[in-house]
Amino acid sequence: MLKEHSSFIKQAIALIDCVLLVVAFYISYSVTVIHRSLHPILNYWIMVIGFMGFYLYFAWTRSLFSILHFNWMRGLMRRVVAIFISAGILGASILYLLPDSHNSRYLYLTFAAISFVFIASEKLFVKRTIARIRRDNRNTTPVILIGRGRMASQIHQEISSHPEWGLRMIRKLDLGIQPSEFEEVLKNSYVEEVFFCIPRKMTKEGFSIDSYLQICEEMGRPARVFLNISGATYFARWEYHRFMGRPTLLSHTVELDPDQMLFKRLFDLAGGIVGLFVLILLYPFLAVAIKLTSKGPVLFKQVRVGKNGKRFVIYKFRSMAADAEKRKKELEKLNECDGAVFKIKDDPRVTRIGKIMRKLSLDELPQVFNVLKGEMSLVGTRPPTPDEVAKYQKWHHRRISIRPGITGLWQVSGRNKISNFDEIVRLDLKYIDNWSIWLDIKIIFKTVIVLFKKDTAY
Repeated sequence: MLKEHSSFIKQAIALIDCVLLVVAFYISYSVTVIHRSLHPILNYWIMVIGFMGFYLYFAWTRSLFSILHFNWMRGLMRRVVAIFISAGILGASILYLLPDSHNSRYLYLTFAAISFVFIASEKLFVKRTIARIRRDNRNTTPVILIGRGRMASQIHQEISSHPEWGLRMIRKLDLGIQPSEFEEVLKNSYVEEVFFCIPRKMTKEGFSIDSYLQICEEMGRPARVFLNISGATYFARWEYHRFMGRPTLLSHTVELDPDQMLFKRLFDLAGGIVGLFVLILLYPFLAVAIKLTSKGPVLFKQVRVGKNGKRFVIYKFRSMAADAEKRKKELEKLNECDGAVFKIKDDPRVTRIGKIMRKLSLDELPQVFNVLKGEMSLVGTRPPTPDEVAKYQKWHHRRISIRPGITGLWQVSGRNKISNFDEIVRLDLKYIDNWSIWLDIKIIFKTVIVLFKKDTAY
């Protein structure tokens, strides 16, 4: 039986996809040239190679070619859509740099649409074919499960309910089986793999897995250990990594998708550069206005707490009196927010020009320096002060597990009408748990809309 990690199968599927993309482009060109004037077909080779390269990269990293993996069928179409969106956007950005003789937006859109139909149809066909073969008890992997507890029962039930996964449970053994008995079972059974599912707690008797793993090792049978430690957490994600030459499991509450993080950083850099130009244009006018209306520096600097507790200096246009920090303690009794955040609607420390800047969020403009330096992001959770963090409850700390942002979900979900800090944190955690580059773009657009509404800032 072919192994699920077969490189040959992956490469063969990738080659088929490349052929489909070439055919899709030829059809797209043939259809488009009827309605529009195009250059010779070979002039557009960069369009095909560029899109194909991006597609292959995203498809490979998202296991779209691993058809022998039992988990390949899960979320298949969602992955295909995400891959085409990512490859399509990057491919389109490259086309803007090309001369007209190598570029045609209509042709590109037609090519992307037909390619999606071809690839999606191919994946659905492969999915149904594999499922039908496995339901006929062919191309399956016979396994033995040895374990106890809820997880062991769930695994047994899932394998029995999903024959399309290609796993066939031939026996389920309890942890009470002796190593010698287990050895005899392996000797007299056709078994491709042994599943071990060990509870986190053994109430009456202890259990050592070492002797069982050694039997599998000596007999050459693969062993897969299901670590039930994930049941100790509620929503953390677990990932396997080799670290310092040793196998480890990493628990994290923030999605560690390197592709998405790269897009987010590029998005921040692009936005930061645009913001820098705006800052350069407005700085002389705002600086003069600040100096004429109050004494003190133009820029306000303050230590804030960033990702995972890292401290940095935030930059803002000064919108308050120079002694604002000293007067904060006097005004704490007027705080209109519950919890570890300080907000007053008619803050007496705010200057006349400061009210205007806050209304339009112009005081936040210098934070583009923090964005360009990598200390902040365009979208994220607002960075708190060390004094505020000192008042945090344990669950509040997760809001600083990501890079802070100039704007965020709670700012566009009611802005400063939200006076309960717990509600602010819940919105921040909702952003963290559902983060995507598209959510960032949506929040940016909502932020612009919010800025033009009345009574939105203080």
